[in-house]
Amino acid sequence: MKNKRYHKGVLVRTCKKCKKIIDEKSLYDYCPECFEKIQDIFDKIEEYLKEYPGATAFEIEQETGVPYHIVNNFVREGRLIEIPNEYLNFECKRCGRLLLSAHHKYCPSCRKEIEEELASVKKQLRGSLNGGNAKMHIRHKEGRRK
Repeated sequence: MKNKRYHKGVLVRTCKKCKKIIDEKSLYDYCPECFEKIQDIFDKIEEYLKEYPGATAFEIEQETGVPYHIVNNFVREGRLIEIPNEYLNFECKRCGRLLLSAHHKYCPSCRKEIEEELASVKKQLRGSLNGGNAKMHIRHKEGRRK
């Protein structure tokens, strides 16, 4: 009973995260505020796994920013199921860095650089198209003009 302690001579339950006193009959080991934060993190992981089923904890950390140990805590709590896989090793197509996922072709840093390069090219194209003084006209064929 890690999350039980005495408060004013009475044994009470406390939140696992912030140690606030919680109702003895509460279904969760967290206060409502902490539970909401934890649920938001879990929802983020769940959304990622819907898009990329079978992702590793390492990949989830790289892609969502949720630390590896938190993902493992969800596994220990039984909220996530860890499926053993063969050690799939893929390389980034740009830099050759080892990827632990079959879902992506580029590592996160290369994907970020590629996205920045694409944004830069888009900006240049928009500037050259909008910045010019060219005006559009309809081209009339010789027989149709009145």
